[in-house]
Amino acid sequence: MEQLAMLWEYQQEDMKADRLANEIKRNPLRQKLEQDRNLYMEKKQQHKQIQEQVAVLADRKDAIRDAIARCEEQLKGLSDRFANDPPQDLDAVRALMIEVARCKDTIASYEGEMKRMVKDVGDHNQKQRTLSHEAAGLRAEFEKLKAQYDKESPEKKAALDAQRAVAKEKAQGIDPKLMEHYASIRKHIVPPMARLIGDQCSGCNTSQPSALLRKIKSGSEIVECETCGRMIIQ
Repeated sequence: MEQLAMLWEYQQEDMKADRLANEIKRNPLRQKLEQDRNLYMEKKQQHKQIQEQVAVLADRKDAIRDAIARCEEQLKGLSDRFANDPPQDLDAVRALMIEVARCKDTIASYEGEMKRMVKDVGDHNQKQRTLSHEAAGLRAEFEKLKAQYDKESPEKKAALDAQRAVAKEKAQGIDPKLMEHYASIRKHIVPPMARLIGDQCSGCNTSQPSALLRKIKSGSEIVECETCGRMIIQ
């Protein structure tokens, strides 16, 4: 019973520290800082992704150039064959012309892809310039706001540190396993402890079964609310 009472006192100070921390987090200046930081990181990530896309296009461009060169060599070979060993009949002429047409179509297809890639690279470069400009603006605003925030935050941070020190002092003498149990519940619901008011958990206002009520009132063991999961004390 004494341990639960000590834990309850610890919770009061722990929740005060929690409220101070939340006040700091809800500070409009801090929220704007976080917003600018997140946007800046998003712009940087987008810039990196475009760089990777441009690199892929550059590799593809080199591959297309090599493919066009091979097609042109093949076309020249067909032309040389026609000059040095002319087809002897109409079918041979048609076969040769089909090969020539296939090479020209392939070259035209590659050239069309190359033009589209050049346009894509131009678009990507423009996006990179825009992103770089936007990122620079966000960074400048962030630095300005951070300088202002750094002037205002020490007092609030000092108050939070002082309150956390008070809570830490209250934790002295409490069974470590009980503190671990408290911390485990705290991850899911805050505050992790509640008083029994009448036959109800004050955390969720749910009536407790008679068997649990007897355990709570005896104070012989830790009892958790079946609805919200908080530890309930008398």
